[in-house]
Amino acid sequence: MPNGGPDCCGYCSYNRAVQEMGHPHLEQRERFVQLSYCTLRDVKITNPLWTYCRNFGDGEHPADRHTGETPRGWISAHGLYEGYVRIPWDGKNEPHVSAPATCSICGRTTAKGITIDHGGSTLGFCTNRHYVRWWKTIHEDDSLVPEFFEAPEDRYEEK
Repeated sequence: MPNGGPDCCGYCSYNRAVQEMGHPHLEQRERFVQLSYCTLRDVKITNPLWTYCRNFGDGEHPADRHTGETPRGWISAHGLYEGYVRIPWDGKNEPHVSAPATCSICGRTTAKGITIDHGGSTLGFCTNRHYVRWWKTIHEDDSLVPEFFEAPEDRYEEK
């Protein structure tokens, strides 16, 4: 079962699926995904092998996890492929990657963009850069710099 690294929710002791089943197994993937829920942040994890946070706890011994720990930082998802990048969730709202989208920043339409539900609407973005630029308008985090992500002009050939 491919995954986005050893520090993903699929191996975290805060994941209810890890607590009940141990590490994910290919033959039980559907059940593992169904059970995946972050007990620290109280949120459903729909893509546990590609979701992350700074509270990652080794799932080897889920009974030994740090109870009472405070969530640190943001939950992150894998972004659109431009190497290996992670983009933050909007609180408990997960961005959907490789989804059809019309960019809320530049108006570009793409079959493989990012969408997120926010304030009763679904917003779309053509690149990780535009998603992070929007995200920073409502969240403060100096560690995320939109310019570190690929520009739309570099991702899409203009015709």
